[in-house]
Parts: sequence; structure tokens; C-alpha cells
Amino acid sequence: MPEQEVIFFDYIENWEQAMTWLVLFAVLFSMISGKIRYDLTAFGGLLLLGVLGLKEPSDLFSGFSSPALFTIISVLVMSAGIVESGLFSGFGKKIAVRAHKHQNQIFALFISTGLLSAFMNNVGAIGIILPTAKRMAQRAKIPQAVFGIPIVYASILGGSITLIGTASNLIVATYRLDAFGESFRMFDFSFHGLAMLFSGIFVLFICHICGFRPIENLKLNNNIRKTEEKETIADNAIPRDRKKSLIILFTLIPIIILTGVGVIHPSIAFGIITIIWIFSGVLAYKTALKNINIPIIIFLGSMFGISDVLKETGALNAAVNIITPVFSLLPPFLLILVFLFVTAVFANILDNSVSAVLMAPVAVALWGTGIVPFGVDALLMAVAAGASLGLVIPTHQATIVVMNSMNFPRKSFITTGAIIALLAGIFAAFIIYMVWR
Repeated sequence: MPEQEVIFFDYIENWEQAMTWLVLFAVLFSMISGKIRYDLTAFGGLLLLGVLGLKEPSDLFSGFSSPALFTIISVLVMSAGIVESGLFSGFGKKIAVRAHKHQNQIFALFISTGLLSAFMNNVGAIGIILPTAKRMAQRAKIPQAVFGIPIVYASILGGSITLIGTASNLIVATYRLDAFGESFRMFDFSFHGLAMLFSGIFVLFICHICGFRPIENLKLNNNIRKTEEKETIADNAIPRDRKKSLIILFTLIPIIILTGVGVIHPSIAFGIITIIWIFSGVLAYKTALKNINIPIIIFLGSMFGISDVLKETGALNAAVNIITPVFSLLPPFLLILVFLFVTAVFANILDNSVSAVLMAPVAVALWGTGIVPFGVDALLMAVAAGASLGLVIPTHQATIVVMNSMNFPRKSFITTGAIIALLAGIFAAFIIYMVWR
């Protein structure tokens, strides 16, 4: 038996820890293989832990009461409300009037998508920008992927800027709240988030001046070219509703300010907004329900519960004890960088939310060993940053939506995404080291 396996099993002290790890590995396998629904596997695993008596029924489903879970639900509903209002109707035409070169148009879309994604769900931001990007590509008579790939990167990187920009930031903030009684605030993530968004700008646009043009040199196969030549992009943009748009602006802006300064928690603030929007007619109740991603909610609630069992049985500490000798040898900056990229690997292979659920409790437990020569916030921010680097393997929901709609080649996405992720990770680690250690 390999030495590492012996060491791992030596650290498992009882059958409760072993069963908890088996459940977690089963969930990870279901996500990687795609043979079993990951949400049902996670929920079934949680129920199994309850049947085995590892958690009392009164506490077994406590993960479903997490503030992060309700904030995610509210953000999904709010994204639908912004789309329904037609707030950004005609946006593409306004860009085209001011920016005649397609490279400038792509840059404008990149910035716009990144900023939108900072305040709403990634897929919601894509839903607003995607029709505009397709129409602009058709007018410019260039492959749609030239517009599509940059808005994917922008939506994922832009989500890293604020607390509500991506589910992984909310999850990290929740673990901080549970461990220390205080959550991260709205713009605490902006330090490294803006640097990550700039990394995308640097690779896609600034390096363009030096002749590095990975997106514009796309090689599409003949079938995709013929499809795009025949395709007519109908102008199906929802017309702007002045009343709905005003209600959105006058409710959303004050709430963002209040959550930004820590006056009210996002789970409460954005819950209030969804109620106001539904009762005021901004968003139909059926539409709101339709946009709640039930599988994700079931999965995250179950994973929060499994994570609690990992901590209570000591299974998490067993894993931390294995990696502690390695991390104790690393200097502070390298420790943050490695932790960030380990999280990024999970974000690409599995999902950004999964990576945050897995790595955030490890960060807290590792800090608790006393080997980390800086505050726990630095490790938690490294988890948040790494979870927002799902730019390499096209598994992110936003990537899948655009890839299916605009037919971009995976090779170009992976190559360019790897460069951006590497640069963004280094920038983010340096800023986290300077700000949070």
C-alpha cells in the first residue's frame, strides 16, 4: 500500500469519520461522472448520515437555513426581474453608435458584463448581454464566438467583485459568520475581484496591441460557419418598461449601499427586494419560482449539512492534519497562492459553489492549527478568489449557456482561460497577501 494511503487511514480515528468521507467522495464522484444526479446524491448522503445517527434530526437539515442559501435564491429571482424589466433594452445599439470597431464593442460588452455580474447572478448577466452580443456579431459579420468567449470570462470574473456577485462568495462569507460571528461585507471582495477582472482585460485587450489575439484568431469548423451565415438573429429583446425600471433602480441602489456598509445582511435585504418586486408587478410570481434553481438549492443545503458532520466527527480535522506539515513549510504568500489554486482546480473540475463548500471549512480548520502566520480572512479570501477562476474547463453554468448558443470551440476557450486564470490567481494572491494577512 502506498505510504500516503497508510498515512491517510492512520488519521481516521473511527467509523463515523470513515462514513462521512465515503459520503463526500460519493457526491464528488456523482458530479465528475455525471451518471447520477449530484443534488440527489448529496441529499441521499445527508439522509444516510442521519440514519446512521451522526447528526440529530433536529440539526440534520440546518444547512437549508443558511443565510447564503436564501441570498442565492433572492439573487436568482432579482436577476429575472432585471431581465423582465427590459432595463438594458437597446444597450447594444448604443454601444455600436459610440464604438464602430468591433474590438471596442467587445471591450464595452466585457466591462458591462463584468459590472452587471458583480451585482447579479452570472447566468442572469449572460442572459441580458447574450442577445446583444449575438446581434452585434452579426452586424460586424464576424464569428459569434469572438463576442461570446469574452463575455463568459467577464461574467465569471465580475462575480468575484462583490458579496452577491457569485454563490461562492456568499458561501465563504457564511463560513466566516458561523466561525466568528461576523460575515464579510458587500465590497470586501472588491480588492482582489477588480484585479481579477483586470487580468481578463489585460490578456484580451491590452495584449491585443502586441499582436496576441487568441479570440480573433478562432478557427471555426465549416458546420459552425454555415450555421452562423444562415442564422438570423431576431430582435427579441424585451422592451423597456419605464415603471419597472424605476422601481428596480430606486429599490436596488439603496439596498446595495446598506448591505455594503454592513447595516443589513444581504439575505434579509435582497429578500425584501424580491417581495417588493413581486407585489409591485416588476416580476410575476410564477416567473420568480421558475428562476429558482431547485437542484442547486438542494445540493448546497445538503452539502452545508455534510460539511457540519465533517467538522463534528473530526473528519475535517483528519484531512487538515494530513496537509498541515506541507503548508507549514510554505512562506505566507506561497501558502495563499497554493490554497487559491487548489480551490481553482475544484472550481474547474466540479463547480465554484462546490469548491467553496469544500475549501472554506478547511481554511478555518487550518488556521485553527496555529501554523498559519496571518489572519484567517486571507485564507477565506483565497478560497473566494480561487472559486471564481472556473475559466479553464467549460463546466461553469455561464460557459455552458454561451457555448451552446454561440458555438465557440473549447480549445480556444481552454487556452485563453488558462492564461487569464494563471494571471488572475497571481494578482489576487498578491492583493490578498497585502490586504488581509
